[in-house]
Amino acid sequence: MSIASQRILIIGGSSGMGLASAQRLVKAGAEVFIAGRDTARLDAAVTALHGRATAIAADFTDRASLEA
Repeated sequence: MSIASQRILIIGGSSGMGLASAQRLVKAGAEVFIAGRDTARLDAAVTALHGRATAIAADFTDRASLEA
C-alpha cells in the first residue's frame, strides 16, 4: 500500500516521535494533519515541515475544544 496521496492525522504531531513521523510521511507524499494543544508548537512544526502539513489545535481532554 502506498502512502502517497493518503490523508494521515497524527495526534501529538508537533514534537518528538509525532513530528518525526510527520516528516517522513510528508516526504513520502502523504497529506499530513498534525494535532495538539499548543498552537505555537503546532505553528513551529508546520514551519519545520515547510508548510506541507496542516495543524489542528485541539485539546483531546476537553470536550468543548473537540466540538469546536
